[in-house]
Amino acid sequence: MNKFKIIALLFAATALTASVSAQTVEEVTAKYNEAGAAYQAKDFAKAATLFEEAIQQGAEAGPDAQQIVNQSQTLYLACLMQQGLAMATQQNYTGAIEMFTQTRDRAELYGNAQIMRQAAQRLGQVYFVSGADAYNNERYEEAIGIFSQGFAADDTNTDMGLNLARSYDKVGNLDKAVETYNKIIALESRHSRYAEAAATAKEELGLAILAKASEAATADNTDEVLRLTALAIEADSTNTMASMMRLQTVNNLKNYAAVIEYGEATAEAQTDEALKSDAYFMLGAAYQNQGNTAKAIEAFRKVTAGNSAAQAKSLITELSK
Repeated sequence: MNKFKIIALLFAATALTASVSAQTVEEVTAKYNEAGAAYQAKDFAKAATLFEEAIQQGAEAGPDAQQIVNQSQTLYLACLMQQGLAMATQQNYTGAIEMFTQTRDRAELYGNAQIMRQAAQRLGQVYFVSGADAYNNERYEEAIGIFSQGFAADDTNTDMGLNLARSYDKVGNLDKAVETYNKIIALESRHSRYAEAAATAKEELGLAILAKASEAATADNTDEVLRLTALAIEADSTNTMASMMRLQTVNNLKNYAAVIEYGEATAEAQTDEALKSDAYFMLGAAYQNQGNTAKAIEAFRKVTAGNSAAQAKSLITELSK
């Protein structure tokens, strides 16, 4: 806690000092000392009110009271912080959010960057705890309202952002989930400390999109499948599941030009040999249907595992005649 200093007035023995001005500074000092007594007694609400009065009176007194004004501003902000902390401890999250917001805004007004950062950090913590309570109790719409405010207050709070994206996904708002995940992914370009959160966002984003894409596939909504897999690949070009689902979809549509466009990259991205072979088999079949025998044989020769291996070998023999 900041130590409080009683301010004693030092008057210069000059004929130019006006008695009215000295009296005004004395009044400001008296108010400051009264506030300090409340501060030391840990009556932070009362102290905040008195420090605010000292700030206002000091502004009217002019330059002679500037030192008192500066110290009053610092201690006023400390009072607000203490009240916010007490409210957060009592789980009065609404009150704590209001108090930390006021602290942050006043600190910005006073040009106190350190306390502004501290208040913003505390604000984020309260938003996070409050939102987590709603999320854990499956009140997802409420969680969205809380997390969205918290993430707006601090868009580098990746835990807040991830929970906001998850909440959007829980209520079926995939577009907002994608938007939020992408904001977290973009943070990685700003600093390496966001790399882990960005990786988590990519993984969760891919899974969320693919879940919706699977629903669309079950409903034979191929346009939606292609839209969603494109979103997943745009967010993470290494998403092998999304690229494979896209390839399978265009293959089912007999869109051989698209199979040829996506096939090689999709196959090479797969880490499972059976899936790699499946992709090459679709690519070979697309070339075969396009009448490009040489390319078809080349692709079929890369089918070395899985259920398609025997058929690929048979097609190579047939096409080689």
